[in-house]
Amino acid sequence: MATTLRRIAWFMATVLATAAICSADTTEPAVHVLDNKTFKAWSAAQSLALVEFYAPWCVYCKAMAPAFEMAAKTLQEDKIPLAKVDCTLEKSVCDDMGIPGYPTLKVIKDGSFYTYNGTRQESSMVAYMRKHHRSAVTEVASTEFAEFIKSDRVVVMGFFDSGSSALRVLEEVASDFRDEYAFGYISNKLTAKKLGLTAPGLVVYKDFDERWDPFQGMFFTNEVRKFIKARSIPLLGEMSAQSFGTYAKAGFPIGTIFFKGEESRKKLETALLPVAKEFRGVVSFAFVDATFYERHARQLNLEDKWPAFAIQDVAAHTKYPMDQSKEITAEEVSKFVQAFASGNLEPSYKSDPIPKYNSDAVFELVSKQFAQIAFDKTKDALIEFYAPQCIYCKRLAPVYSELGKSLKHNSGLVIAKMNAITNDIPSNEPELDIPGYPTIVLIRANDNKIIKYEGDRSFESLVEFIKANGARPISHAPANIERIHAQVPNASTGLTPKETRHIEL
Repeated sequence: MATTLRRIAWFMATVLATAAICSADTTEPAVHVLDNKTFKAWSAAQSLALVEFYAPWCVYCKAMAPAFEMAAKTLQEDKIPLAKVDCTLEKSVCDDMGIPGYPTLKVIKDGSFYTYNGTRQESSMVAYMRKHHRSAVTEVASTEFAEFIKSDRVVVMGFFDSGSSALRVLEEVASDFRDEYAFGYISNKLTAKKLGLTAPGLVVYKDFDERWDPFQGMFFTNEVRKFIKARSIPLLGEMSAQSFGTYAKAGFPIGTIFFKGEESRKKLETALLPVAKEFRGVVSFAFVDATFYERHARQLNLEDKWPAFAIQDVAAHTKYPMDQSKEITAEEVSKFVQAFASGNLEPSYKSDPIPKYNSDAVFELVSKQFAQIAFDKTKDALIEFYAPQCIYCKRLAPVYSELGKSLKHNSGLVIAKMNAITNDIPSNEPELDIPGYPTIVLIRANDNKIIKYEGDRSFESLVEFIKANGARPISHAPANIERIHAQVPNASTGLTPKETRHIEL
């Protein structure tokens, strides 16, 4: 009898173990593994998903792995898949996606990719993806109204019926800003009436300034978007390394008020508050403590003299320092901002002096003469943007010098270099947004098309690049220099793309 019971127990254990193994074998993994063959088709099929691009050696990827796995398991309930791509194996995928560092997280929405703006904790990933899974605008019951308008630092609340065109406008705007603000609407007209609003109405609630701002314009998408952006930042807040992104995302030029000492700040706040109100929606105003951010003031071409004022147009890559011989008063700042808004101010560009002699094979370009030389339509211009301390720039120097000597006799070509640390680039062309050093571009004759050089840094490759992309024919003498093979760097540290991919950005 005992033997029979042992056999039955053994048999049942075997059956259960086999079932467990079979179950484990057939269970779909929480995180999908994508490769060159599956990436495009899988991505195109997803209405909402999150993808991690990683490298096995990356310490940040290893640290995030458990949280990513747990988030994937949690989000299976919501049918939101998570996937990962090993960039050391699937190089073409990561190159096509322009992955700058590891780990990089991308949100897929209806087959298109978007930047993931959350943190790397499981709770953050789950909350972020669930937020994008829901409607961008929440319908709020009248009993939930008081709580909802306090649910975030900035809450946008609509007062209209569920089928109204105003709601469609708000939904369109909310899809762009759902990561920054909370959006809701209430169809109870009694609530709107109590607040002195008529439907359709819109109010921005916030935990600063006036606490609530009613929208008084027409319900057009651009008008609503501009209103929300203008009301999402304080009239006279304080800008720091942590809050700069908030001001930049708002999309308005930033009127930067540099101060030293709390007494100075209080006087400036009293004087400039009316000016900030006058130009709201045109220029954002923010205080910056010069004690900690003198370097930022110098970047705006201001001297170490306080208080000081400058306008920084982040989108256009331009800056407008106010004359520091003038006192920072409401009248002077108002005139200065009005001149900027009217297009009557010239941007300021940091520049080295124009060299008295520029007879070397490589032309030493400075900001003051950039447009004249770089955009001369009669010549192709090859320009190296360098930093004196960059080791890769130093390695390139003999090759670039030899290139200049070999091609100097070509009248339709200029080989130039520019110190990008001591000279601003007086152009807002996106192709001249320099990601690292050295960066080499060709500005073509005739149409001034800007073409970035992506090859190795050998003499032969540079010559072939000019021949293939320039508008003017060239001839050259053979170079007496060793071939140098290296990738174009894409970080200010002077590191190459694949070297920087595993650096925390």
